[in-house]
Order: sequence, then C-alpha cells, then structure tokens
Amino acid sequence: MKSAQKNENSVMKKLTKNEKHVLKLLTEDPSSTNQEISGKLDLTPQGVGKIRKQLFEKKYIRTEELHLDYEKLGIDIHAITMIKILPSVFKKFKNNELDKVLKPINAIRSYAIPETDITHIIIYAFRNIKEYETYFRNILDEFGDYVEIKHTFVLSSGSIIKSSAKLMFLDVLNGLINDNATKTIESNT
Repeated sequence: MKSAQKNENSVMKKLTKNEKHVLKLLTEDPSSTNQEISGKLDLTPQGVGKIRKQLFEKKYIRTEELHLDYEKLGIDIHAITMIKILPSVFKKFKNNELDKVLKPINAIRSYAIPETDITHIIIYAFRNIKEYETYFRNILDEFGDYVEIKHTFVLSSGSIIKSSAKLMFLDVLNGLINDNATKTIESNT
C-alpha cells in the first residue's frame, strides 16, 4: 500500500497542475486541438502545445494511436498465446531474429512473464483462421526447437468486450487532480 502511495506521490511531483489537466482532456479526446483544450483551461493554444510537447518528452504520451474496428478492417481472429522461450534460443538467435516471435506484425501486445513454464503472453490479430494457422506453422518450423507454445485461446474479433484503458486512466488522473486540489485547500487554511 505504501509503495503505491509513494508511486502516486512521485507522479504528482513530475506533473504540474496544467499538465494533469491537459493530459486528462487528451485522454478524454485524443483528437482535441490545442485551441479546443485552451478553451477549456485558462491557457493559450501555444501554452497547451508546449505542455503537450512536454508530456511526449516525459513519455506520459507515447503515441497518438488510433482505435480501429478490427471487424470492419477484416481482422476476424484474435489469439492469446502463452509461450515458453527456451534459454538456448538466446545463444542461437539475435534479438532482431527473435522479434519474429515476440514482436511480429500480427502482435497487438507482448508481455514478458517472470515464470519458468511460460515466459511470454502475446495477443495476436489475424484476418482469418488460415492466416493464424500459417503464422504458427511457420514459427514452429523456424523456432520449434527453441519455442514452446504452451496454450492458445482463439477468439473472434466480435468477442471483444473492452479494448481501451481510457476509463482507468481518467480515474487515475481525476484522483491526481483532486488530491492536488485538496492539498492546495489544506495549505491555504
């Protein structure tokens, strides 16, 4: 509990009040212009632009990623795969060769897991079951002696219930903004 509070306090020190408000508004609507944000805050559009640039430089914002509709784009299959990469793979292959397994074009997210039986969980997207089968057949042909596919869950794109962390980020930002306002009120009394 104390480490979570310590992390939150370190975040508080790194973000100014205006940075928190701009970040919250960008989380609500990533396509907001500096002019639109400045209209909601007591800042100039140039000031918002400077804050936006600082948020990128501090790596609070990493990309301006679009959220696309998988089904409308013809991506019908998702696979959540648990794999084990054997230690011998690092002696045989270079990191960029391992990217075929850990960071392929079909991977949506890749997670390293500190376990012995499973080393990575990867979420993939494929146009159809044939593309899925071809991908894994090729991976096993090339890396079969070094990579074990422990388990795979194959899902249709239509089964996605939630694909955004937006509400969680807004909750965290609201907490930071409210904590800052409470501290300001307490210091004034």
